[in-house]
Amino acid sequence: MEQWFVLRAIFKKELAVRDALRQAGLTCYVPLRYRVETQRGRKVRRLVPAITELVFVWGTEESVRDAKAMLRETCYWLVRPVTGQQRPEKIVVSDRDMQNFIRVTQQTEANVLYFRPDEVRLSKGDHIRIHGGVFDGVEGVLLKVKDRRDKQLVVSIPDLAIAAVSIHPEVVEVVDEHPEGSRDIPGDTRTLIRLATTMLTAPPDRDSARHEWNMLHREIVRLYHALRVRKGIVAATEGRLALALLLAERVMGTVSDETRQRCEAAVARMRPSKLREDIQNQLTLYGNGQ
Repeated sequence: MEQWFVLRAIFKKELAVRDALRQAGLTCYVPLRYRVETQRGRKVRRLVPAITELVFVWGTEESVRDAKAMLRETCYWLVRPVTGQQRPEKIVVSDRDMQNFIRVTQQTEANVLYFRPDEVRLSKGDHIRIHGGVFDGVEGVLLKVKDRRDKQLVVSIPDLAIAAVSIHPEVVEVVDEHPEGSRDIPGDTRTLIRLATTMLTAPPDRDSARHEWNMLHREIVRLYHALRVRKGIVAATEGRLALALLLAERVMGTVSDETRQRCEAAVARMRPSKLREDIQNQLTLYGNGQ
């Protein structure tokens, strides 16, 4: 089976190893970045490896081993220890992680930042997907990194390397938020109901006001994920939460059975009120496919 393996090229021979493996018919990748150097009294920009010693190669284990054996330059398999086994295993990178990493790091004109895995806490960010632009389709983490004012798109190869680059906020879709949840349930619930109602009744035009539409949609998705892990102890609080989630899911295009059941359970707990009537009306609209 063809996979992404990682080789360690010593003595600053990353590019030589890459080129030799390519001549052997294998697909290889070494992330590059520009570095300004002084040569004969003049400053010149030169592409150099962005990560020391790492060469990523696509192929079967046998094909990589055969090509590696013919190299003049010295390189080694990158391996990791395995509990209960005497021999370590070769490090393999998933195709999805590798493709996201390549899409970001191959933009040599962009200001890509590189970090060691212990320098960035990816768990503190939100999992996002990019729509449009040079990073269209890339998935990563939206995170504030040190010494940068704006949030960055962060992609990683687990335990090996992390790259970050600035992105425009209008092309971001939150795929999955970290699970801590909202810290202001009443405030976030009110905001989500207001924004979702706007998108359902009087949304900005998706063509002429695309930036505004994307910003509203992104905020609705963010609040939805922050609130869906919360529960209301008081019937009215749970009712507002359930209504907010139902409206948000209608904006996002699908209503889950879990949210519908939360709404029905909230209605059963509540006394007659406008909030109870609003939830019932939304359930009716959902049932009619509106």
